[in-house]
Formats: sequence, C-alpha cells, structure tokens
Amino acid sequence: MSVQNCDDPPEDPDGPLVARVRSGDQDAFRELVHRHGDRLLNMVLHLVGSREDAEDLVQETLAQAYRAIATYEGRSRFFTWLYRIATNRAISAHRKRRLETVQQREAVVWDQQPSSDVNDPGTAAAEADEIRRVRQAIDRLPADRRAVLVLRDIDGLDYAEIAEVLQMPAGTVRSRLHRARLELKELLLTTSSSAGER
Repeated sequence: MSVQNCDDPPEDPDGPLVARVRSGDQDAFRELVHRHGDRLLNMVLHLVGSREDAEDLVQETLAQAYRAIATYEGRSRFFTWLYRIATNRAISAHRKRRLETVQQREAVVWDQQPSSDVNDPGTAAAEADEIRRVRQAIDRLPADRRAVLVLRDIDGLDYAEIAEVLQMPAGTVRSRLHRARLELKELLLTTSSSAGER
C-alpha cells in the first residue's frame, strides 16, 4: 500500500482527462469544459458584471488553457489553474474598463432570484431592489478585494483554493476578505442611508 506524502498535492480528478488532452484528445478537453465551464462563467460574471464580457473572457480563458496545457504542472488542481487564468483575465479586463469609462456598468446577473411569492409584487420588487443594491456595492469594491469576496462568498472556494487561484498567502486572502466584507457593509449602509433620505 502506498502512502501519500503530506507535501504531495491532492490527487486531481481531472488528471486523466488532462493527460488525454496532452496526447491530442480534443474530446477530453470538451469534457473538462463541460465539468468546469458553468462554474467558471459564474465566477467571471461576478467579477466583470456583464454576461457578454464574461462569456468572452471565459472563451479566452479556455483557449489560453488549451494552448498552455503542456505547461500545467499539476501542483494545483486543474480547475484551480483554470480559475487563476480566468481571474487574472477578469481583473485585468475590469481595470481596463474602469480606465476607459466612468459610466455605470450592467448589473451582475446572479443565479439567485428574489424568493418572494409572485403574488406579492411589492415584496418581490423590494427584494429585487436589495439584490441590485448589493450587486452594485460589490462592483464598487477594489478589484483585488472583489475577487477574494466573489471566490469565497459567492463561488464557495476555500481559503487554500483562493490562495492558489490568486497566488497569494492564505493569510493575505483572509485579511483581504475581512476588509472586503467590512467595506461592502459600509457601502450598503451608505446606500441605505441615501435611499432613506430621498
């Protein structure tokens, strides 16, 4: 019986598919896209705020991953490596977009929908307004803090996975997440106060 060294990375369930892609099997890459594409799109969508931009970035990410798969060394799981490419592209795109325009961007489309009974349009409208307000507040966070918040609180990655994706120490992830949550709370309190004064 073999004993895994505690320094070894955990076994990657995508490893066999990655090996097949490296040998030229395009169907194996399609399977990897099928496994991770929706989750990747959801994460990028929360980072950039526009479905069209997110879809473009995911396509670019997948193309880059396919071209660079020979450089994937397996020190992290394949989806972590893929997320790292996507996150770097999304953060760069967001920074570029902020430099190019000061216009308000499209609201982020989340999977969550207002949970109210459709027979109560007033409550449903209030919930929809609250979701929009949270989305806009997240959009106002600095890119590095927004990335940590999205990866942890929306996409559900653990601290070690986020550290791998963003290539930073887990302690930095924790401190940025703490600051992001505090800043988000402050932004929501500010917008709530402003709405109350109208």
